[in-house]
Amino acid sequence: MRSTYLLFALPLLAVSAAPAAAQDILFVSGTGEEAPIQAIEDDFAPAADETDADFGGMADKMSDPAVQDGVAAAIEGATGAMMNLPVGPLAEAIERARPGTVDRRLPRDARLGDLAGRNARYLPEELGDRSREAMGMMSGFARAMAVMMPEFERMGREMEESFRAAKAEARRNRY
Repeated sequence: MRSTYLLFALPLLAVSAAPAAAQDILFVSGTGEEAPIQAIEDDFAPAADETDADFGGMADKMSDPAVQDGVAAAIEGATGAMMNLPVGPLAEAIERARPGTVDRRLPRDARLGDLAGRNARYLPEELGDRSREAMGMMSGFARAMAVMMPEFERMGREMEESFRAAKAEARRNRY
């Protein structure tokens, strides 16, 4: 299950325009008092055609064979490196700290790939191939989102107006 998440997360990470850590976060107090949010709304709300272009551009990147090959190479390299991690010394340390924890004796030079089984040597290539497939599927999803975004935005505006109207009605009926 975790490998499935990895297949979806790595390609998205590879094509994202800005890292999440670089985004500004605005906290508004939850006191129930009105906050001047209207002044900042325009900073966070992209124009409709800008959102469509973002999804279209993301879809183009994810369907680009060169980008797919780059992501696949990164996944293959990372998986290969992980399979070569030494686990023998770690198993020894765990056993010393909590005797009886490690089920079997591992050679001191044991690697993660040794524990993963005889087919572990195929894992890097398999994950690389699957990442290409996943990026192709995500490209289709991003194209569908680009088509649906104007409707989602319209629905959001209608919902916002409905909430404002309900809030105003509640205020009128309170007194």
